[in-house]
Parts: sequence; C-alpha cells; structure tokens
Amino acid sequence: MLKVLLLGQSGQLASELQLTMPVSIQLKVLSYAGFCILSDAELNQIFLRYKPDWVINAVAYNQVDQAELSPELAMAGNFYLVQKLQRFCALTQSKLLHISTDYVFDGTQFKPYKESDRPKPLNHYGNSKLLAEQWLLQQYAESSVIIRTSWLYSAFGSNFVKTMLQLMQSKVQLQVVQDQIGSPCWAYSLACVIWQIIAGKTILAGVYHWADSGYCSRYEFAAEIQALALQPGLLSHKAELVPVNSEQFNSPAARPAFSALDSTLLRASLSLPEVAWQQQLLQALQLFTPASMNNKD
Repeated sequence: MLKVLLLGQSGQLASELQLTMPVSIQLKVLSYAGFCILSDAELNQIFLRYKPDWVINAVAYNQVDQAELSPELAMAGNFYLVQKLQRFCALTQSKLLHISTDYVFDGTQFKPYKESDRPKPLNHYGNSKLLAEQWLLQQYAESSVIIRTSWLYSAFGSNFVKTMLQLMQSKVQLQVVQDQIGSPCWAYSLACVIWQIIAGKTILAGVYHWADSGYCSRYEFAAEIQALALQPGLLSHKAELVPVNSEQFNSPAARPAFSALDSTLLRASLSLPEVAWQQQLLQALQLFTPASMNNKD
C-alpha cells in the first residue's frame, strides 16, 4: 500500500483528492495552516514516522492581486514552502507532486502553451510559482512531478464558477472580462490524473500540463456556467452578462491575455481521452447545491 502525505485539507483540489483516493492508498492529510506553524523538528518527526512514498503539495498562496502588494506572502506560500518540502522529501526519499499554474506564462503567443514553452510571468504570484518549479527541477528533478493547471474549479473552496453563480443569483447585470483566455479545469479531473500518476504503472518526472480540453474567455466561461446552471435550477433567473476589458477593473496584478494549456503530453503519457471543458462543467454542476455555492471553505 502506498503511503501519501497530502498538504492541504479543505481546498478544492485537496477535497477532490480525498474523495477520489484509490483503495491502494494510505493517506495522511496535513492542513496548510498546521504545516506552516510546525517547526523543522516536528516536520522531521512527521516525515520520519510516516515515511511517505509520495507527498502532494495541493496548496498555494493564490491571492494574485494581494501578492502584488505583499510579494513576501507569495514567496512564503509558493516558494519557501516548496523548498522545505523538498528537503524533507529528500530525507525520506519521497517523491513530490507539486501543483503549479498557467500564470508562469505571459500570454503573448496566443496558442495553447506546451511544457517546452519559455515561462515569463507577469506578476509576483506567477514568479513565486516559477521559482518553485525551477528549484525542484534543479534540486529534485528525478523525484518530482510538477503539474501546471489553470482556472481550477469545483463545488469546494473558492473559485470562478462559485463566484459567478453567487453573483448571477444576486444581480440582474454582471460585467465579465472578455480579454483573458484560458483552459478551465474541473478539480475532480485533476485529482483523478494525480492518482493515476501516483498509483499507476507509468513513471513520470518533470513538468506537465493538465486542464480540460479547449479554451475560452472568462466571459464565454461565465455564459456557459449560467446556461448550464439555469437548467437544473441552480439559478432562479438569468442575469445580463456584459463583456468588458481587464483594464476596467484596474487590478493591481497583470494577468496573461492568453494562458490556455496544451495537455497533450500528459494525456498521451497516461492514455487519457480528450474531454471538452463544457462537458466537464456540465458534470461538475450536477454536484453543486445552494449550500456549496455559498461555502468558501
């Protein structure tokens, strides 16, 4: 039985990982807050006592705008934490699966990004995530799997889908950005891929991309969310969606205009079929309830 240490307890990906865990996995979960306040001595004890085969880092400081104002928070949650994890993984010879982001790219090429494309982040959040990637590739390349994902959502945690549903329910008109294009990803989809990497027979290392097939603008994503949510009655009325440009929000952090991910490499490595993001969204919304729409934990 494989022993896995999961960093992150109630976030959307960590929640999906716990729900989809194979029977062949023995899982120990450490909350993000709890991990941060543990001393090196306590961490040393946890790793030596549990001796995980794999460690999954499913947490991040992802407050993109706040990271521009307090970059040290992004560095602490996205880079220094990964450094610490890597050192303890090396101590117990554990493999590390780390989640990264499409925001390591600047969004100027306007075709889905492959793993071989050169990263060039536009903001402190993306830079802190890229530094973690570079550290792992330099210090722990043969025992690390880095998965870049994008526009992650589920019925758990805070995400674009839940935010849109909440706003659509409370407003009659809603402005949505039309000049940011990316690849939505249902966290359930990513969780299944992670378990296939850990529990499967295919040995992987290095950087991979994973998102659901296709891409869209934030506005198109919101329109599809509303259309699908009206059918089962998740929404009581149809709000008017108004497309606007990013500059109208005057956000502290710049976002890539196009950050869609090409998941061909990982899909081929695991022999997985393409599933359109619209189809995944339809399945995901069947698990949403009014209670989950209001729950940000």
